[in-house]
Amino acid sequence: MRDGRIVAVGSDADALAAAGPGAEIVDLRGRLVLPGFIDGHTHLGNAALWAFEAAVSGLREPAAVVGAVAAVAARIPRGLWIRGGDIGAAEAWEADARGAARPPAMPLDRHALDRAAPDHPVLLRRVDGAYVANSQALARARHTTEEPDAVGGRKERDGTGRLTGVLHGRDGQQMADLLPPTSLELEIVGARLALEDLRRAGITSIHDVARLDAVSQRQLFHTHVERSATDLELFRELQRRGELTARVYAFLTLAVWRDIVAAGIRPRTDEGLIRYGALKAFIDGYLMEKPAADSGYAGDFTFRVVDEATMAADIAGADAAGFDPVVHVTGDKGHRLLLDWFEAAIRTNAPRDRRFRVIHGWYPSAREIGRIGALSLTVDVTPQQQVNDVASADKRLGPERARSAHPWRSLVDAGARIDLVSDWPGRFGDRRPNPLAPLENIALAVGRTWHPEQALTVEEAIAAYTIAPAWASYEEDRKGSVTLGKLADLVVLSRDILTLPADEIRTTRVDMTILGGRVVHRVA
Repeated sequence: MRDGRIVAVGSDADALAAAGPGAEIVDLRGRLVLPGFIDGHTHLGNAALWAFEAAVSGLREPAAVVGAVAAVAARIPRGLWIRGGDIGAAEAWEADARGAARPPAMPLDRHALDRAAPDHPVLLRRVDGAYVANSQALARARHTTEEPDAVGGRKERDGTGRLTGVLHGRDGQQMADLLPPTSLELEIVGARLALEDLRRAGITSIHDVARLDAVSQRQLFHTHVERSATDLELFRELQRRGELTARVYAFLTLAVWRDIVAAGIRPRTDEGLIRYGALKAFIDGYLMEKPAADSGYAGDFTFRVVDEATMAADIAGADAAGFDPVVHVTGDKGHRLLLDWFEAAIRTNAPRDRRFRVIHGWYPSAREIGRIGALSLTVDVTPQQQVNDVASADKRLGPERARSAHPWRSLVDAGARIDLVSDWPGRFGDRRPNPLAPLENIALAVGRTWHPEQALTVEEAIAAYTIAPAWASYEEDRKGSVTLGKLADLVVLSRDILTLPADEIRTTRVDMTILGGRVVHRVA
């Protein structure tokens, strides 16, 4: 590698001959070298803010909650707030599903949280709406034993009259309201941790759902259209500080494509490590032709959709401007409509090299699978979502229709390109995390047990994390394979995953991550 590029590929002798005097020689001792992994769908802004959140909603014991808080405290700088939500949710929601009474609230007070995070203020929300604060949080809020309860609220006290840290009603809400607002500087702190996670996972590029704040501030959106979109200024500021250690293909917002063009953003242009070319939209959360077998509900458009005509016009207009629409869709009717709009844009606008994408690709009908292939679309697949959806898909669709609910193999056979993506950090509503590690997601794609005929091969899964997303961002000529002249974005694995079963792929270690010829992660 020289000047950030691969300058020789071949035998040891070839490499040594090309290295020249003074070159650093790294003996990999037979370990596997792959192109740096490219995660084709992330929300780094969410990941940055989730760094300050304890994932507690699925935990069932106080000790587990304390452990989750301690884990966050160990990563973030002293003095910063730790938050989290829905303590006791797992058992409460299970009781709701049975039609039974919810169990009593989990016994948790400020003393337990003090032990977990003595150097951080902590505020956690319970599933019943009450909050639990530690001593630092109470002190910052100036809450004392002598202070009366707020009107409409209650501060729990122990037998001696001291505050336990449990706050009900307005007392809890007032505490939540005084937490400091999100700032760029706070996001940078979280983003440093998120970028560290990417490096450890072997990820050298991400395709991130983002927004241009200067454009956002001039909108009167009908709903929170740009929820979960990373402020592009976060990437720009990290780059200015020399701290951006991943290449970023930014999915800006389709609904404001005119303003993005007016702001001077052009497709397939680069701003250092940041690249433009795709615009993100959402259709549904799922939208089916027929009602679900279990609920009788056929789904609907997402809250982000104004109406069908607006979506069709935005797709056609953005395409005419040279941008590729990349659209979230999870139902068979949603797929039908999206493909209608894609085809209409292609018919209306001038011919060009298009890299349109379908994000998630749940539940397409056999007809729509064929249409996706005929259009040579890229489909972003998140393996963990299939794992999460197994029970629901069978009930919702029935066993026969569920056979093609997550049709990875069928899409490949039809001619689609597949990106394996994490959709990291996970589902926004309940903060359910998705695995970031490409090796974990490759293992899930290869070792799929539910309708295993839809699984991918190891070679296909590696391509779906390397050359396929490179193609999707018009960068197949500069990354995505270990090829002479391409960017020296590489990952070194502890084992040859091409020869391993899924369980051993999952436990393979990322020993080294290289970005532009610079080692950004190395196992000692």
